[in-house]
Amino acid sequence: MLQRPQTLYLLAVFILSLFLLTGPLALIPVDTGEILLGHSGAFDRPGDRLDVDTWPLTLYFAIVVGLAFLNIFFYRNRVRQMRICVFLILLNAGMLGMIYYYVRYVKLKFEGMQVIYQWRVVIPLIAMILLYLGYRRIRRDELLVKAYERIR
Repeated sequence: MLQRPQTLYLLAVFILSLFLLTGPLALIPVDTGEILLGHSGAFDRPGDRLDVDTWPLTLYFAIVVGLAFLNIFFYRNRVRQMRICVFLILLNAGMLGMIYYYVRYVKLKFEGMQVIYQWRVVIPLIAMILLYLGYRRIRRDELLVKAYERIR
């Protein structure tokens, strides 16, 4: 049902995942200025697009957002909802790895001095925690329904 606590967890994951599509993930200072790395590419401070293709990152973020949204409406099939939660946890862990890869790639390609991560980088970690909490609540409901059917 849509008013269950796990729905709030899944809705929070969806909203947090949307924030990944809104701004930069990292700021990398270089000799000529600064480079902003976002889901749609790397940009220098005036806004000129640099030669870095990050479309896999954009696709990855879009898949996570879409699955998080769809998972809210699978409340009638709790087993599917639990599987998608586990899959989303794995996708978010992979997302962290992909973010790290692209930040490292841009830093080495443009000879950056350091990396200043933005607050959006912690979103996958928070989403993984919320997905785990949602998984536990969905599992609790599934066990309750099975126990009720066993008594009947």
